[in-house]
Amino acid sequence: MFGNFGRIRIFALSVGLMLIAAACDGSSGVIPTPDSSLPPHVADAANGQRLFKNESCSACHSTDTRRITGPGLAGIYSTAATRDSDLTADQYIQQSIRNPGKFIVDGFNNIMPKTYSQLSQDDVDDLTAYLKSLE
Repeated sequence: MFGNFGRIRIFALSVGLMLIAAACDGSSGVIPTPDSSLPPHVADAANGQRLFKNESCSACHSTDTRRITGPGLAGIYSTAATRDSDLTADQYIQQSIRNPGKFIVDGFNNIMPKTYSQLSQDDVDDLTAYLKSLE
């Protein structure tokens, strides 16, 4: 009925709407509060690596110096330590995950999805531990 051109347009429109829905997920940007009745979380770089793949970080960021849509992340921990003198490298990375528009690397646009603001603190700690390993 629509032909190939119509199907392609419908597919493109559907994908666009899904991306908009994902970006506008209604998240408040508030960092989830950890349950103080639980023992402290020990960051797990292996889980961070799994999250990096499963949360689609690897779709836009390489783990070396190659630029994809976003900057390559090799050496990110050392770089993060120098980006804002008021923050530790961990704080800078975690704020970059939770509030991606706060720090934009020169030459890149603010297109990182805001959905990562809803990750648990344990997951963000694990991602940070994994990113530390990319030195």
